[in-house]
Amino acid sequence: MTFKTNPLEQAFRRPNVNLRSNPFTNQYWTTVSHTLPALLYDGYLMLTGRKPRMMKTITRLHKAMMVLEYFTSHSWVWNTDNVTMLMGQMTPEDKKVFNFDVRQLHWAEYMESYCMGTKKYVLNEELSGLPAARKHLNKLRNIRYSFNTILVVLIWRVFIARSQMARNIWYFVVSLCFKFLSYFRASSTMR
Repeated sequence: MTFKTNPLEQAFRRPNVNLRSNPFTNQYWTTVSHTLPALLYDGYLMLTGRKPRMMKTITRLHKAMMVLEYFTSHSWVWNTDNVTMLMGQMTPEDKKVFNFDVRQLHWAEYMESYCMGTKKYVLNEELSGLPAARKHLNKLRNIRYSFNTILVVLIWRVFIARSQMARNIWYFVVSLCFKFLSYFRASSTMR
């Protein structure tokens, strides 16, 4: 959520994290949401005479994700008995100097600071560019919604062309939408 409120300046897509336990589902969504868009963008870059770069970036990203896969795809149980014992033996002064009680950590604030620090110190992005980056992220959101809507309509139209029942459902839904819109149009003129 933090990178949606404080986005990166040159984001290619909207940030999103989905953890899937099924490897086939994970591979499908990786292909659909990473590989295909990267191939399309690289094709666009080649057509415009520029050097393709997204597949190289996606490959590096996937290699980094594979390094962490074992740790992110398994459940872990951590024993904190030693930490609890150590905190119990510390004096109040030691607790102030060596404050490592993560129960006191406000995680939302921590993640906000982490992301802003990554943006500023790792990616060398200026915080003054946030308004333009937010505008760019909204544009990416609108592109995504438009693309998804067009994709659903195209897929639905393929099914409508093949099935009388699907055609009937389509006409029913469209007529409901028109009735709904005409109801609001009529109710708005009554005021």
